[in-house]
Amino acid sequence: MIRGVLLCGYALLFIKLLLSGNLTNYIVPKMLPFIYFATFTILLLGSIQIWRKEEDGCCHHCEGGHHVPKTVGQSIRVYGVFIVPLLIGFMFSNYVLDSALAAKRGVQLGGREISEENKQMVEQFLEDPEGYMQNIDNQIENIMQDEGTEKVEKQEQLKEDLLEAQTVVVNDDKYVSTLNFINEQIDAMIGKRIEITGFVFRERDFAADEFVVARYGLTCCVADATVYGILVKTDQAAKWENDTWVKVEGIIDETTYRERFVPVIIKPSVTVVNAPDQPYVYEY
Repeated sequence: MIRGVLLCGYALLFIKLLLSGNLTNYIVPKMLPFIYFATFTILLLGSIQIWRKEEDGCCHHCEGGHHVPKTVGQSIRVYGVFIVPLLIGFMFSNYVLDSALAAKRGVQLGGREISEENKQMVEQFLEDPEGYMQNIDNQIENIMQDEGTEKVEKQEQLKEDLLEAQTVVVNDDKYVSTLNFINEQIDAMIGKRIEITGFVFRERDFAADEFVVARYGLTCCVADATVYGILVKTDQAAKWENDTWVKVEGIIDETTYRERFVPVIIKPSVTVVNAPDQPYVYEY
């Protein structure tokens, strides 16, 4: 009976998360079909367990299958392993990751190492921008030649859009891919305007005029959550505390951080905004 109730409890938890929309606080949307299947299966198995127990209770014949009953302590330990997560799921299902975890995992600022090769690349870009970009195109084509056709087309279109745009708007559906492109092609993006929304976060070694505007990116579920963001420099950085949701508009430039060239937003306009209904972005 208890096993059946626990199974039905987990099924009801899944249903609660699905109806409330909080399930995407734990997994990416592409995993939802598996949750639908799991919910139906668990609910079915739980109902069968309860039904069989009630049916067995109606029978009083004995075939010699006597067993010593478990103690209360043993039952609490065994079933507590399943009851505690169930209770936590019902009580804290709307929890969203914040800067506390980001401080432990760090933020993906991307960039590239400072080296003589990088200096030569900068000189090549200044001397022959068209030739430099053609070389970059060739490199990107080589990297993506093994990827699926649809994904390649999307990446190519995103690359063209970003290179042609005067203002880069970092949308939720292309958040990670847009930041990755900016990180990889800083030289080509310098001077462009950018609009990005996220929460404020600071590493311990940041200067007083620095913070990151960031979002959590999920590949599969919340266990693999990674912080993606871009550095912002402003004399008024202290005005915004960690976890404050802001919209930042400014100009893309380049700076150094931990011996790497990284993109940075300068001359920013920072506006405090409400946290979005879906705070996470997804890596497809």
